[in-house]
Amino acid sequence: MRKYLDPAVLAQLQGLELKAKLVVEGNLSGMHKSPFKGFSVEFAEHKSYFPGDDIRYIDWKLYGKSEKFFIKQYEEDTNLKSYLLLDTSKSMGFPEKSQTKLEYSIFLTVAMSYLMLSQRDSVGLLTFNDSICDYIPPRNEMSHLHYIVDILEKIKPANKTSISHSLKYLASKIKRRGLIILISDLVDDQENVLKHLAYLRKMKHEIIVFHIMHPDEVNIPYHGTVKFKNMENHGEITAIPDRIRNNYSKNLQNFINTYQQNCWQEKIDYHRIITSVPVEKAILNYIAGRKKV
Repeated sequence: MRKYLDPAVLAQLQGLELKAKLVVEGNLSGMHKSPFKGFSVEFAEHKSYFPGDDIRYIDWKLYGKSEKFFIKQYEEDTNLKSYLLLDTSKSMGFPEKSQTKLEYSIFLTVAMSYLMLSQRDSVGLLTFNDSICDYIPPRNEMSHLHYIVDILEKIKPANKTSISHSLKYLASKIKRRGLIILISDLVDDQENVLKHLAYLRKMKHEIIVFHIMHPDEVNIPYHGTVKFKNMENHGEITAIPDRIRNNYSKNLQNFINTYQQNCWQEKIDYHRIITSVPVEKAILNYIAGRKKV
């Protein structure tokens, strides 16, 4: 755990709030808007008592059995459920000789989980490549973070990417509106990815896309004759970077612009993160920009 959340990072994350922009099916001590009034008669789940919770909803029978305080939550009073989707495909294993995009993304996933749990939201995790690797349903216990970290520590980049498959799988799991955070390099069929993101927006979910890129992917700081390898299909191409750099930059910018523009049209938050930026600074920058909007 200490590897991912050192005191310096925690100090910068403490006090931050990631408020839902849209009306969500839930509230959290006034932090998130709710379309409901009062309490539903349908019991949903328990959560640990937190100072400030209404003691009228303590489950005294459960206290008698466990000697711990739990609050009864009802279907219309459960907190915001967040789902972190982490791409673990082979392209996320770039570069091979320094911190990879996947390693950076794991730090980002843990930090975002901590941020959401510290504001008492429920957090779930879905890891994927061309299939679903792990799925952990949302929980709002801070101890849940240990379980998330245990899963993340075992991840190795493998296989191709299928973002659309992971989004389709998640759509089948979510019964109520929530917050979906996709963490990926987005190296996939762009049209298909955007189609499935738009579908989830039509289901009224709020979506954040963190587009993870390594500086070398942006600048291609290579010279001479270089052999480039496709990490997912093992294809190779030999090129002279100085000759292709301009065309590469134009194509890359078109790729980024397509995501930016389509996400903007669908009211999806798109945020590009370069892995040379410390994770805590990347989160601070994102939240600062979100507040401006």
